[in-house]
Amino acid sequence: MKIKVFSPSHPLLKKYIESIYILTTHTAEEEPAKYITFPSIFTIVSSSEKSRAMTKGNQLIIGQCDDNEVETNLVSDFNKPVYVQYEGKINEITIYFKPLAINAFLEQDLNRYNSSNFSEFSPFEDYRKAMIDILSLQDDTEKIEAVEKYWLSKLIGFQHNFLETILSEMMSDENDVLTITELCVKNNISRTTLNKHFGRHICKTPSQFKKILRFRNAVNKYASNTARNNLTDIAYGVDYFDQSHMIREFKSVTGFSPKVFFEKTTALEKKQIHWLFL
Repeated sequence: MKIKVFSPSHPLLKKYIESIYILTTHTAEEEPAKYITFPSIFTIVSSSEKSRAMTKGNQLIIGQCDDNEVETNLVSDFNKPVYVQYEGKINEITIYFKPLAINAFLEQDLNRYNSSNFSEFSPFEDYRKAMIDILSLQDDTEKIEAVEKYWLSKLIGFQHNFLETILSEMMSDENDVLTITELCVKNNISRTTLNKHFGRHICKTPSQFKKILRFRNAVNKYASNTARNNLTDIAYGVDYFDQSHMIREFKSVTGFSPKVFFEKTTALEKKQIHWLFL
């Protein structure tokens, strides 16, 4: 298995897309690629050439299927580790949209496209045809350019009365992070209203989002040389109450303690993606 991770090159897309990766296996005889992926604050959109995805519980198997020209999926609401296995020849492009950002390209609310943990995704009439054409390109740089051009053509913008503000405050680097109740009071909305709009446009509850955000912030902080071996400093630096709180939430989100998670996982290229290879 070969994977290349790219940051968007178009200045406008940098606002909406965190990263794009291309994953390939060149022959059907290669050993199946297996890994565990973990919950993310990003909305993930994948397109895979001549393949078929099968799901069972927390397992996702993506196999070569010449009868299906393209498999297109949306992942926006998984909150537990997922076991992923690729079988046969694979040619896949995956986009990590920043929180809320994919709504700027969609004509309907995100939850209208989200029917399961791994929803079939075809938001535009020309989407499948465009993905088939892009995946047929042989040069990775050309693929990325074509992906960016396509999504730029779908950009319609998105404005919301309070979600952008709430997300900005939740993702703030400041130490005095507000609770969800405090955020609601500050923005003059009810907890019920916040839950409803998170469900429509992010496909997570605010509590789920905050829990995953803490986990991802801890992973990013661990990657820095200054904090790598001090779990207590990480815990207090990313909004956990204490190290015990961090351990409980890590086990809930990943199935592992922080120590074991950091020992076993691999950061891919630009470090936004952490997988545990099997």
